[in-house]
Amino acid sequence: MDEFSHTKTNTSSGSGIGFLVAAVIVVLVLLYALFAGGGGTPVDPATVGTTDQGAPALEETAPTQPVAPAVGE
Repeated sequence: MDEFSHTKTNTSSGSGIGFLVAAVIVVLVLLYALFAGGGGTPVDPATVGTTDQGAPALEETAPTQPVAPAVGE
């Protein structure tokens, strides 16, 4: 009668689950970085440029001219 020895391989079934959990965490962090942090007023892209809520126009002002001294000075 032949005796066969059973050798156990060193593959771990938990390593695949660990990689899956790490990948899910990375995806969640990237989604948070992409979509969080706005907090501002939501803007409808269809209405951009149709309202007067844009940046204020710069007014051109002339530089101040030096005042001539009075006659008695």
